[in-house]
Amino acid sequence: MSLIQKIRKHSLIPLFYHDDITVCREVLDTVINCGLPIFEFTNRGPKSIDNCKQLVIHLGNNTGFSLGVGSVKTKDEAKMFIDLGASFIVSPFLDKSIAKVCVKNNIPWIPGCGTLTEMMTAEKLGAEVVKLFPGGVFGPKFISSVLAPCPWLKIMPTGGVTADLDNISEWFHAGAYCLGMGSNLISKEYLKDNDFDGLEKHILQVIKNIEMARKNA
Repeated sequence: MSLIQKIRKHSLIPLFYHDDITVCREVLDTVINCGLPIFEFTNRGPKSIDNCKQLVIHLGNNTGFSLGVGSVKTKDEAKMFIDLGASFIVSPFLDKSIAKVCVKNNIPWIPGCGTLTEMMTAEKLGAEVVKLFPGGVFGPKFISSVLAPCPWLKIMPTGGVTADLDNISEWFHAGAYCLGMGSNLISKEYLKDNDFDGLEKHILQVIKNIEMARKNA
């Protein structure tokens, strides 16, 4: 199953970073236990490179799982994480040099966009899904507005997306293709207590909320 097929089926990309590789492995395993085959490890700390390496090793032969790297800001970072085993790249902004590296390596790229012009440019550069970032600033109405003239765009709001059913419903009603969720999905309240069973229940509830929201969109 391709990344775009996984995204379409599950409509959710969890994103996470932590310095402690043990925590990272536990979170990744929890996401897998919830039936999600996608995970974005964000390049947001001093252990990003080392922990990415370790997570790729941890996945081993689980070829059905897509482990991507987010917050990629340069073409050199993109190339480095692709070489480490990242199966997709997410960037916070639109950058043609990152696009070229991903296309050259046949790696999906999800760029952050804040205008319809950027989204159309991203599509021409090879992005199948574009990230509306920061989603909470733009809001659901932005998506419905740009989909009116360009209904084929696949838009993933990230930043400001909550686990609440009402919020999730607003995004899908507006036409969101999928959601990118970080701390509202992988909550620190569970991590500080090493409560990975609680985290699993929370993620499963979010998955249910997404299923309900999509059905009623």
